[in-house]
Amino acid sequence: AEYGKQWYQRRVRVRITAFGSVPGSAPILCRYNEHRFSKKRTAHAVSCCNQPFNENLFNFNKLKDAEILLEVSISDDAECVSFSMENGSSLVVVNSSPLSESHILLLPSPKRCLNQRLTIDAVELGLSFITSCSDPDTRVVFNSLRAFASINHLHLHAYKCSTSLPIESAPVEHIVDCCYKLSDYPIPGFVFELQTDTVLLAKSVFTAVEVLQDQDIPHNMMITYGDPCAQTNTKEVPDPVLRVCLWPVKPSDQLPLDELLFRPAVCELSGHILLHDLDLFQTITEPQIVNTLKINAFEEKQFQEIVDSV
Repeated sequence: AEYGKQWYQRRVRVRITAFGSVPGSAPILCRYNEHRFSKKRTAHAVSCCNQPFNENLFNFNKLKDAEILLEVSISDDAECVSFSMENGSSLVVVNSSPLSESHILLLPSPKRCLNQRLTIDAVELGLSFITSCSDPDTRVVFNSLRAFASINHLHLHAYKCSTSLPIESAPVEHIVDCCYKLSDYPIPGFVFELQTDTVLLAKSVFTAVEVLQDQDIPHNMMITYGDPCAQTNTKEVPDPVLRVCLWPVKPSDQLPLDELLFRPAVCELSGHILLHDLDLFQTITEPQIVNTLKINAFEEKQFQEIVDSV
């Protein structure tokens, strides 16, 4: 752990300076990171969610060897993931603009030069990674193009956060099988719950993802641990279960930037707000956060049309 901390201090370009909770009805976590946005790599310009990969722009095949942490191999049933320094088609690499010391990137088969468009293999990689970590503080997240993804080369983020986030206990309504929808949350979205194995869960998640991709709808995804979706009558605190949260959102390039207090990417949708303005960090309120999230939200009628498609 100490080596990892020193490694990040030597190599990353940002510094995390403070974090705290916003008073209100939900345990919203805010993190002040003064350089994450000003010093991160310039975002690729895109016009659709399926913008082709461009080898002339920055991509993860241009990383230095020192930025590669591990190579990853997944078993055929996607239930086991192994980490090594060689012989893996996927990579775990350093994030040069992290939100925490534990923030890394997962690159599914980077040599294939896939654009930032989720594949079922990428979903399985995220699920296998988080289950292999056996740590409820671990989250795996994804931003699509036009939903605040910066680099158009397929990647997921993974990081640790010891604080529970609002999305992990948000109430849901059952749709079908392991698929639910958020019932009382600022942004409508899907929640998928692990019921049998991660292979079936990945297929269920990807069915919804494909609907969004086919309609060129930007989206964000978080894999995390949370409350069971099904209500129980027991008074005992239930064990956390694996939740996959999927939000269709408005195109980021069409949002009124002057009305946004922060960029509502996947972390923010979950209740983990990243801020680079110290005054705002010290004064922001829950209503302000909710209002900013709602600017990015699909209308309920539009979301229901997506639910019907799934």
